[in-house]
Amino acid sequence: MENKKQDVISVPKEIVIEILRRVPGHDLAEKLKMVCMQWCSIIHTGSFAYLHIEQRIKSSSFSQLEALIVAFDGNEYRSIKISSLEWHTSYNPNDHQFEDWNTKHLCTAKDVLLGRNFNPWMNMIWANSVNGFVCFWSFSDKTRFHVFNPVTKEYLITALNTYLGVGNIDLATTVGFGFCPLSYEYKVVVLDGNSEVIKPSIFTIGIDHSWRALKVIPHRNISRVVTTVYLKGILYWYVNTCTSTMVHSCHRRTTKTLLCFDVTKEEFDMIVVPIEIPEYSVTNVVEKGEKLCLVTLSCGPICSLLINVYVAHNNIDDDLSNLNSWKKEFTVTAPSIAYQLDLDDNVYTIIVTDEIVVIQLGDYNSGFFHVATGKLLGLFSTTRATLIPYKSSLVAFCHRPLLPSFS
Repeated sequence: MENKKQDVISVPKEIVIEILRRVPGHDLAEKLKMVCMQWCSIIHTGSFAYLHIEQRIKSSSFSQLEALIVAFDGNEYRSIKISSLEWHTSYNPNDHQFEDWNTKHLCTAKDVLLGRNFNPWMNMIWANSVNGFVCFWSFSDKTRFHVFNPVTKEYLITALNTYLGVGNIDLATTVGFGFCPLSYEYKVVVLDGNSEVIKPSIFTIGIDHSWRALKVIPHRNISRVVTTVYLKGILYWYVNTCTSTMVHSCHRRTTKTLLCFDVTKEEFDMIVVPIEIPEYSVTNVVEKGEKLCLVTLSCGPICSLLINVYVAHNNIDDDLSNLNSWKKEFTVTAPSIAYQLDLDDNVYTIIVTDEIVVIQLGDYNSGFFHVATGKLLGLFSTTRATLIPYKSSLVAFCHRPLLPSFS
C-alpha cells in the first residue's frame, strides 16, 4: 500500500491576522488561541491587540458592541460583581424585540469599596470605555476609580484622589478615561465642579503613584454631566458652563459648551456648541463608530420622546464651533414614552448605533429603541446595577504596538 502525501495549504500570516482581527475578543481569548501555536502567538502580542481593537472601534453597528453589568455584590460586603449582558442572544429578530435577558458572571472584585458612607443601594457611575477597558466609580468610594478589561480580566484601582477632599462630591463631579496615542499611556481625569471653578486632576496608570492637579477652569455649574466620550486623543464632555459666582444667575446665563481635554498635552479647551438645542431637553455626548455625537432628548407630540442625533465630521481638524461641522444624522420618534419620564431625573443616551439607540430611562430601566421605527424593543432593569457598553479587546496596559514577525 503506497503512502500518499497530503497537500497542506499554508495560509500567509498576513491573511491569518486580517481574519483574526475581525473576530470578537472573547472568542479569540477563550477559543481560537488554542487552535495552534501560530494563532496563539499572534493573539498574545500587543501589536495584534491594537490592530484588533482598531478594527472594531470603526464600526457603528450594534452587533459589534458588548455590555457589562456592574453592581454591588449582595453576598460580599463592599465588593463589586461584574457580569456580561448577553444581549445578542436575547434579541429575537423575527419579533424585533429583546426577550429573556441573559447575563454571564465574569468576576467579583472583593473588598474594593473603602468609603465611610457605604450604601449598597446606590448604583456605580460609568465614566467611559477606551480600547476595551471600562472605567467606573461609586459615590460610596468617591476618591478612587476602577478600570477593567472584561476579556483579559485585568483590573486596576487608582490611588486615592486627595484633591477631591472629604466634602460633598455629588453630581458636580465627572470623570473621563483617556488614552495617549503617542506614549500608549492611559489616564483618568476628574473634574471637580463643587466650587467656584472647575478643579481638574489626573492620574496616569502605571506611571503616577499619586494624582496630579491641573490648571483650574474658570467656569462652574457642570452638574449632571453623565457621559464622556474619548476619540482620537481627546476627551469630550457636554456641559452647561457659567462664569458667574451667583448660583441663581448661573441657571439663567449658562452656555452650552463642549469641554475638550487633549490627553497628550493635558490641556483643556472650551467650544461653544453651534447647534440649536431645545430649551427643555437633555443633551449629552455619545460615540458612534469613531464619530462624536450630540444627542438631544425632548418631548414630542402626543407624549412621544424625540431623539435627535447630530454627528460631527470625521476630520479631527474640523472646527466644532462651526455649524457646518455638524450634521443631523437622524431623528427617532418613540411614541407614548415621554409621559412616563421626568427629563430632569437620570434620563440620558447611553448608546447610538445604526440600528438601535439605548436610553437610560430614570433610575430603574434602560430602553432599547429601533432607529427606523422608534419602537421600544425591550427594557433592561438597572435597579442597583449599571449598564456599561464597550467593544471587546485583548489590549493590556503593558502592550505596545511593536510590529514583530509572527512566526
